Amino acid sequence: MKINKLKTILIISFISINFGTMLRSENSENNTQHTLSFSEFLNQVGKNNLGYLAEKYNVNIAEAEIIAQKVLPDPDLDFEAANDAFKLGVSYNWELGNKRGARVRLAKSQAELEKLALEYYYQELRAEAANLFLDAIQQKELLSVKESSYEYMLQLSRSDSIRFRLGEITEVDARQSKLEATTLLNDVFEQEAVYKSALASLNQFMGKTSDTFNIPLAKWDTLNREYNLPDLASQGITNRIDLFAAHKNVEVSINQQKLVKAERKMDLGLSVNYERDWHGFLPPSRSYTAGVSIPLKFSNLNKGAIKVAQYGIEQSKTQQKTLELQVQTEISQAFFYFEAAKKKVKQYQTGLLEESRKILDGMVYKYKRGETNIMEVLIAQRTYNEVQEQYLETIKGYASSLVNLQKACGIWDIEL
Repeated sequence: MKINKLKTILIISFISINFGTMLRSENSENNTQHTLSFSEFLNQVGKNNLGYLAEKYNVNIAEAEIIAQKVLPDPDLDFEAANDAFKLGVSYNWELGNKRGARVRLAKSQAELEKLALEYYYQELRAEAANLFLDAIQQKELLSVKESSYEYMLQLSRSDSIRFRLGEITEVDARQSKLEATTLLNDVFEQEAVYKSALASLNQFMGKTSDTFNIPLAKWDTLNREYNLPDLASQGITNRIDLFAAHKNVEVSINQQKLVKAERKMDLGLSVNYERDWHGFLPPSRSYTAGVSIPLKFSNLNKGAIKVAQYGIEQSKTQQKTLELQVQTEISQAFFYFEAAKKKVKQYQTGLLEESRKILDGMVYKYKRGETNIMEVLIAQRTYNEVQEQYLETIKGYASSLVNLQKACGIWDIEL
């Protein structure tokens, strides 16, 4: 009689498990989902990120400014009329000192600076996007861990329910395992919300709405790297875009000074006039005049504008040297964090995960044999969950440290 009762309970449990699995699969099918590789994600960010697209307009504006600075001064047309006379004249301000050339050179250097700024913006955006992608992978793995823990405890709870009916364990133990399974299910619900929030952030970076989930696909084991600090420091000085931008900023300051000096050169005012006059019976008279006006540049006695431009050059050079030192410091710091993260990952990969799993399986085995109580099993279960979560946090931290290190060095070869 007891064997038949056990068979009936097992059949009911099997049906309920399958029904729950089918229900979860139906819920997942209601949401549109697409897989997303890391390279595809970065490609979409480069094409559709709204912030990046807005920054591109700065380059367009700077290039349009070059065209605007090529314009020549417009001539002036003067006309005067009276009862018996009129006067027609044309005047033109002839710029000396190659002011137009100085303005064009300054605009070109500023446009080149904007292009470097755009490239630097993309490098920063790419690193931020990579960290978001890594976070989405981590949240996905955490969801799998929590679902696995829930399924594991659910099976144990159902087993305890059967064992309680058979009189093998107390009601308290059966209730405790059921309560733990319910708690783990709540953790699954919460982690699912965190995971979907991470997917929404990926969509935002790709310039898309959140009506479609893009499931990130990647492997942690593709991130193994070996570096040495001197080589990284050399690469950083060679490849960092912000260092190129700092050098270009010095060039902009120099061109700004040249423009200030050019604008202090005097301009010539040229004019040509035609005048016709007649009075009653007298024959009309005609006259042609031409003139040149030369400004008296007393304002050139004030050297303030030149000093401002010179100080701007010195400031740009100092900023460049400061940035070079800052780059070396950033590379060193990123390298140290990377090495520490790599050592932490090895700690987990050399048996810590496997050991915690063996402890849990051993506790469950002893519990089923009646050699320990349910609390020991729950402690082992929670410890195993914590070790898995800490490992995912560590491996994600390692990946993020690699992203930060390559960003600090101005290099990029990350594939997931």
